This record gives sequence, structure tokens and C-alpha cells, in this order.
Amino acid sequence: MLKKWFLSLAIAGSALLSGLAGQAEASASVPLAAAPPVVKGGELTSPADFKSQRDALPESRKPLEAPLSLDKAARGQGLSVNVNAALNNNPNNAIQVVTGAVYADKITEEGGQRWYVFQTNAPGKLTAYLQTIPSASIDYDLHLFRYDPATSSLVEQETSSYGPQSNEQISRIAPAGIYFLAVSAYAGFDANTSYYFTVVESPSYDAAEPDDNIWHAQQKTDSFTVSGQTIDNSLDADWIKYTVTAAKSFHIKLANSAPGTTYQLQIFNQNLGSLGTVDQNKDVDASLTPGTYYLRVVSLNSFNASVPYSLTFSEYKAPASVEIVSIKSEPNVDAGQRINYGEGNKWRIQNYMTVTGIAKDASGAPAFNAPITVYIQTKLNNKIYSGTGTTSSNGTFSVAINGIQPAIGQNAFYGYASTHYYDIIPLLVYSGGTQLNANDNSLYHFAYSIYSPH
Repeated sequence: MLKKWFLSLAIAGSALLSGLAGQAEASASVPLAAAPPVVKGGELTSPADFKSQRDALPESRKPLEAPLSLDKAARGQGLSVNVNAALNNNPNNAIQVVTGAVYADKITEEGGQRWYVFQTNAPGKLTAYLQTIPSASIDYDLHLFRYDPATSSLVEQETSSYGPQSNEQISRIAPAGIYFLAVSAYAGFDANTSYYFTVVESPSYDAAEPDDNIWHAQQKTDSFTVSGQTIDNSLDADWIKYTVTAAKSFHIKLANSAPGTTYQLQIFNQNLGSLGTVDQNKDVDASLTPGTYYLRVVSLNSFNASVPYSLTFSEYKAPASVEIVSIKSEPNVDAGQRINYGEGNKWRIQNYMTVTGIAKDASGAPAFNAPITVYIQTKLNNKIYSGTGTTSSNGTFSVAINGIQPAIGQNAFYGYASTHYYDIIPLLVYSGGTQLNANDNSLYHFAYSIYSPH
């Protein structure tokens, strides 16, 4: 647990940076608007409600690249290191870091904590990310505080407290100012293995922010659409707490047009166990049981803070009707459209047929992933033929029936140069044992023709 520190503001003459090995003085190459405050006394405690969630969280994104230990990072920024400085285990000795850089540090004692301080010069979104120790017996938490100069105190902003082997993430819409970041050992420690962390500033962000962890997830139920949201930095994660009220099937699509980016939807159960992923611009149909789920949209490579993505969960509903778009048959009888033998406009077939169309639910929306069966009954012995298919994510289907026996030729059409003999046969479309309303319910079954010019 963190200790609670009562603050007294003591602005030092120069910016201070204390690292793993010690303390460094900032050179002119790393200017800050003001030096960090010195913090003394007391204890810091984390809100109890944050501690109730200790589930592990799978992470499919790439790890933080090229992490530097704090003393190496200091030298890389033109800073000198004083090896005699105090350990950064309280706000008094917080190490000064800069946003956008990746740092490495270690906790070397049970219940240990490590403190860092940074300053922002403009309001915006702050994202703090902790890449933790990959051990089931070690659980580090991440805390963000804002320094309040009016009261000379630290004000806790957010805490991220997933379970062991889970990276921690905090986002905050924050004014310019001085902030403290703390890493605390909730359980266990590893004195030989580094954790990595970074703080990123996003000047542009969408209206749903901050939603970078499950405690700030948007609430959605059953069918929904999210639009206008963006990934504003490479670590941005947009969370949704999703409630399914009854066993249902959904059509899922994550649409992203931001060039050079690869976004992914990750689906978790209520214990943050991974249930699968949906890649951008892919259509996926999924059946979900009643309960609570968590959804996370992340980028697997780059990001674009100005081009929004959209996420849609469309509930499957049984088809109520079909619109038959075309029926194909042999070239000698397939007119490419409905014809009229004087008994209405109908498609004409002979020995085989392929029916394409769109299935719709009662509201007129496309019915996806629905079974479709097409039946015809020929006049000879009243023989029944059928074919089956499944609707696509857009409700379209294609069903073929082959090996249809010849027509009898009960009816005749006297054309200008020949007489056509045919039968009128029923056309029925079913889904799951239910007959669907259709714009076509009969066909011309062509038998033969006799040349008889006028």
C-alpha cells in the first residue's frame, strides 16, 4: 500500500532528477517551466474500490520498445547522475521524468513503491502506462497524482490495479501542471527484473475519453454503434462494458479507414479472460450468452487522432421476408430477367437454377447468418427439389438446385416464331422451418418449344 504524504511546497533552485543510482541535475537541454516540489511526511492510500478488481488482463500489443534505465536515460538527456542520492521510494525523492520517453526501474523490497514527477505545459489527455513484471506472484499497481499548489498537497487522480501479469494503464483529461506517478508493489517484488513505464501527452482526443481502463469503460447493452472515436496515441485503449440481456447472436464490425493503422477489437468475459478478437474491416458473427463482457479497441501499430473508427454490434433477428434478386438457369432459357407468358412476370428455369437474394428481418434490416432453404415442386409426380444456404453479414444468399427433372409442358405460349410449352411451379423460401414472404412465389418451368412462324 502507498504511504500518505502531507506536502509542504519547497521549490528548489534547479530541477532535480534522482535515478536508480542517484540524483541528477537537469541541464539547459531539458528545460522545465518550474522545478518539482519537495514532498514531506504522512501516508498516501489508494481508494478501496479500485482494489476490488484484480483480474489479469491479456495484452496483445507490442511491448514498449527500447526501454532505458533511469540513469541511462538521464545521461541520454544530457543529465549527470549523483550516485549518492536517496532512493525514489517516496514523493520527496521523486525522479523527474519527461513525457514521451520510456523508463525502466525496479522494486527491491516487499510493499515497495517508486515515485516520479513530471510537468506539462498545456492541457490535454495524459496516458500513463506500466509494463509490469511477467510473474503470477508479482502484482504492481500504477497511481497518478496532481500537485495542488493552492493547498501544497497531492490529489490522487487515478489508480490502475489489475491483477498479476497485467499491464496497468491510466488516462486523464488534465490541465497543465505538475504530476506525480507512483508504482507500488501490491504483492511480491522482483529486485532483478525491471518494469517499464511511460507517460504520453495527447493534445487531440475524442469525447469519450478518458476510457483507457475498465473502471472508465463506456456502458453499452445489446445492439449498439460507436462512431466518432479515435485512437489518439499508440497506447490508447478504448473500453466498453457490454451487457447482453439474453442469449443472442450479433454481427460485429470494426471499421477503420485511418491510413497506415491496424486497429483491433478484443473481447473479454467479466473476469477479463480473452474470448477472441475482431480485426479491422472484418465481419464477424458471434453468439453471446447473457452476462457482462468487456470490449477493448486498440492499435497494433500506429494511430491517427483525427480519423475516427466505428464499432457496431448488430443483433441477429430471424428473417421475415426475402427479396429475390435473380434466378439463373441454362443459357437457352435464362432471359436474365423475368419474362411474361401472359400469366405474370416470372423467372424461367429448366434443368437447374441458382437463386440469389436478400433476407430481411421484420424491421427490414438484413438478417445475417440465417439458414435459407428454397423449394420447388415440379409437375411430374409432384416431385420436390430443394437447396440450402446461409445469409452473409449483409443478409445476401445464393442457393443452387441441380438435376431438376423435365417439365410436362401443360401450358403453351404462342410466340411470333415458335410455341413455348411450360409448367407453372411453386417457389417457396423457408428459414428455420418458417416460410418467408417473398417477392416471387412461382416460376415458369420450361419444357420445349416448336418452331411455328406466322
